Amino acid sequence: MSRLYDALRKVEEENREQVREPVREPAPGTSKTLVAQPRHVDQLLSAPVLAARFGSASRIVVSSDPRSPGSERFRLIRMAIRNACAGKLPKVMLITSPLPKDGKSTVALNLASSLAEAGKYKVLLIEGDLHRPSLLENLGLGAMPGIAEVLQESADPFSLIHKIDPLDFYLLPAGHAVEHPAEMFQGERFHGLLQSLRSCFDCIVIDCPPAFPLADVVALKAHADGVLLVARAGATPREAVAEAIGLFKPGQILGMVLNAEEEVNQIYANYYYRKDRAVPGTQRATARAERPWNANE
Repeated sequence: MSRLYDALRKVEEENREQVREPVREPAPGTSKTLVAQPRHVDQLLSAPVLAARFGSASRIVVSSDPRSPGSERFRLIRMAIRNACAGKLPKVMLITSPLPKDGKSTVALNLASSLAEAGKYKVLLIEGDLHRPSLLENLGLGAMPGIAEVLQESADPFSLIHKIDPLDFYLLPAGHAVEHPAEMFQGERFHGLLQSLRSCFDCIVIDCPPAFPLADVVALKAHADGVLLVARAGATPREAVAEAIGLFKPGQILGMVLNAEEEVNQIYANYYYRKDRAVPGTQRATARAERPWNANE
């Protein structure tokens, strides 16, 4: 009887030790997928703030010239996207164009800034064009690691996300140059990354490469809840636009932005915008470092 008692007591003590043992998360890079954890949001609260350095001629009009026709049109695009999604924002939205030099990166920067305006939405802009990344250059920032290091070297993505001031969105840069980005975007790690980021942001905007002649958009479209197509007025051939539309599922395209439509901008300017009249609170924002975003605000 005493042997049985001793054996039961030993088993009970071993069970207590197992309960006391803390749960250990896998080391970074050992898991094939990234699983969303509450600590990820805490990490974003302390994301470093980078001050964008752009001049008066900046194409980021939402911040540099908030009362301009271009800035107002991005607010209209923001409203149109919400209307197309039943009053909500798509969790993952691709911005692409049929051909190079249609202005899709400029649209991505301005739209991300417009969506994050007044702090209503928490927006992440991912530099998904790994062939010719231009977001950091447009923001006046130097090269830094980003999504390439996450997908190729298992870097912690939350340590590479920065808040951009005064544009109020978060940025995950492209990182170093890579070969065959489309294969990385098809991989399980990228899928896991997006799943993790979905729980941390209201909207993830991905600045994609042009639809032609690259395969990246074909790989990325499987992850998208919506697509915004950018074409240049008077320059992008209709055939190229039609082919780009054909790449996506019915209903996946939220709309098309006609870039460089000067006639529409001029009509708006003549009606509303007066440079000779100063309006309180509309002066150009000054780049500065802010404290991290606070969830309690």
